[in-house]
Amino acid sequence: MMRYRIKLVLILLGMVVLLQASSYIATRTVIRDAVIDDVYRELDRGGSLFSQLMTTRARQLAQSVNVLTDDFGFKQAVASRERATIRSALTNHAARVDADLALVIDLDGKLAASSGELSAERYEMFAELKASLAGGGTRYAPLVIDGTLYQVVFSPINAPVRIGTAGIGFEIDQALSDHLKSLTDLDVSFLLQDEASAHYLSGTLDQAARTKLQELPELTQAQTRNVWRTDDVLYNRVLIADQPQTVIAVLQVPLARALKPFAVLDTQLLTLAISFLVVAGVIALILARNVTEPVKRLAGIARTIAQGNYDSPIAAQGKDEFAELTRAFTSMQSAISERERKIVFQAEHDSLTGLANRSQVFPLLQQAVADADQRGGVALVAVVDIYKFTQINDTLGAETGDQVLQELASRLRLFTGADGRVLRLGSDEFLLLITDTSVDEGIKKIWELRNGSSQPLRIDASDIRAELNVGYAVYPLDGTRSELLLRRANLALNHARQSYVGVSGYHSGWDEDHLRRLQLLSDFRPALECGEIALYFQPKITPAASFPVGGEALVRWHHPQLGFVNPEEFINVIESAGQISLLTRWVIEQTIILLARLHSESQHLVISINLSALDLLEDDLCEYVTALLQKYRVGSACLCFEVTESAIMREADKSLGNLERLHQLGALLSIDDYGTGYSSLSQLKKLPVDELKIDKSFVLDLDNNADDKQIVKSTIELSHSLGLKVTAEGVETALSRDWLLANGCDTLQGYYYSKALPGAEFEQWLKRFLLQQDGEVEDEQIHDS
Repeated sequence: MMRYRIKLVLILLGMVVLLQASSYIATRTVIRDAVIDDVYRELDRGGSLFSQLMTTRARQLAQSVNVLTDDFGFKQAVASRERATIRSALTNHAARVDADLALVIDLDGKLAASSGELSAERYEMFAELKASLAGGGTRYAPLVIDGTLYQVVFSPINAPVRIGTAGIGFEIDQALSDHLKSLTDLDVSFLLQDEASAHYLSGTLDQAARTKLQELPELTQAQTRNVWRTDDVLYNRVLIADQPQTVIAVLQVPLARALKPFAVLDTQLLTLAISFLVVAGVIALILARNVTEPVKRLAGIARTIAQGNYDSPIAAQGKDEFAELTRAFTSMQSAISERERKIVFQAEHDSLTGLANRSQVFPLLQQAVADADQRGGVALVAVVDIYKFTQINDTLGAETGDQVLQELASRLRLFTGADGRVLRLGSDEFLLLITDTSVDEGIKKIWELRNGSSQPLRIDASDIRAELNVGYAVYPLDGTRSELLLRRANLALNHARQSYVGVSGYHSGWDEDHLRRLQLLSDFRPALECGEIALYFQPKITPAASFPVGGEALVRWHHPQLGFVNPEEFINVIESAGQISLLTRWVIEQTIILLARLHSESQHLVISINLSALDLLEDDLCEYVTALLQKYRVGSACLCFEVTESAIMREADKSLGNLERLHQLGALLSIDDYGTGYSSLSQLKKLPVDELKIDKSFVLDLDNNADDKQIVKSTIELSHSLGLKVTAEGVETALSRDWLLANGCDTLQGYYYSKALPGAEFEQWLKRFLLQQDGEVEDEQIHDS
């Protein structure tokens, strides 16, 4: 961590650097801009000087051509059109004045003669000059001939009238360019320009600079100013001629050369700024040292507090702000010590019972295992919950439920003693760790705890029974890792709950069952989507009905790894995970699709569908069924929903409301598995049901068991007295069938007629059954006649 003194020094230096840098940059920018503006003015002056030099040179050339046109012999040769004489005169005169070109143009703008050979392609250029030369007088016209730039001065030949035009030209060569550069101190380039490009003719630039200059877009673009700048060069464009060719001169100066005088001043400014920073740094260091010494002492005190030492004395010296801060640290020490103790306790303990909470499970488990290893014994890990604690909360209120938990926590502390630990895992679950014991003694203690829980708790002058379920695992017999022991104790608790035994230890193989349940849960949705889960139908026979056959929809799962999975197993898994409604809605839709197909063949049967307790809590269940019936054009009376009475009682008001809505829709309702729970006909008469279904456990041994016959007979008679129809499942023999029909049972279901069949096979069975029924009816009619 950066020291405060260094931070303070850096802050002060940063401020100085910021101010100094701003001043340096601003000054440097102003001076640099002034230098560049001065270079622009120098370029303007250089352009003017260049124009004056070119004009002066043109005047000198004019004198030379006037000497030629005033020569009488030359005039006579032109008048007589003696080409050889004219050419000789031109050659001699060009040699005398050191000209590079001499020529005569006739009145038609055609080349009459020249000192050198000019190609016919140049004639058009002279023709373009005809108009400008016709007015008489001396004319200046730079021309590019065969890629070479000439300064050409034209003068009329009068004898006494105008008989032609003479021109004298001097090449603008490297020597001239160097001369112009020496006068202006600027690089000079001459270029022939057209609409799309510029061609370098001569100048003082090297090859690389020439190429770069020709690529500049400013040469061919319309510019408001003739002076412009690139990253490293400033330019001035000077027009030399625009007829018959556009010829320009470009003056340029490198920016680095222009800024060279500025570099000395820039170095001086930078040296001054650095010197100021050094002085400011020394002052900042001295100031920071005086300020940070008290802070350094306080930082040492703070580190002592951070290490958990709240008892070290702090001496406050002086009466300044730092002394006041030191005294505040003294007060803070005691306050932090108290708050830290409370925070740690609250983080590690349950606020209601004062027991260690879930965050301490694994540390205490590891400690219990270590203690068992040290003593060479075992550790018993037990998970405890209160049987039907939800009912205590719902019936007596949450405040009473909290008092029950507090009283139970006190009992568990006494039970475990000094060598054991008790933790609250959450809600009504507790964890007990017992180490000073053997396996047999530990199990004996667990049973003593379970049996002792039958003694009521005294809560607000009332006795409340809070019986316990206990699941336990033993270290090292049932596992050596803390996570494994806790999971196996929970599996044992689940078994104790579901089997109503009260106490259960872990048994080998339960982990595999747990993993199997997890696999079934993770594979359920993909299996439903890819068709591994199929819908089967088991026939239901109602002999007295106009259409004597119906069915019950049942699901079957053939898992690719696990094989056939018992429906009760996987339905229990997905119901516990809250995914049962997904399966139920799939079953409803597939059943309605089958009904729509069969009804199109004039087969009006009723199919039963099982609903779970969670299905009855779905607010939109009735709307979902209605939408499917309308979509596939199936009547609601073709559906029968089977529910158990225990499912209805889970949340009675909401479940009964949904059943009423389904009944009003026109669907039939049936109570399934009657006789296996706590069902009573006095309760059934309050439910909106049409049918009661006797559980197969009373029907399978009906041929041999008189008690089962009496129970079934009584159930049929009482159900009919309440206006309910009766279905018996588990019919497997003709004797059972005949006895049930003889005693008034309305509908039969079981292997005697058929096992559950896939949809297509069920349809085939249905057709065969109906044909068989039709045949029996015809036989009876023949016999009666």
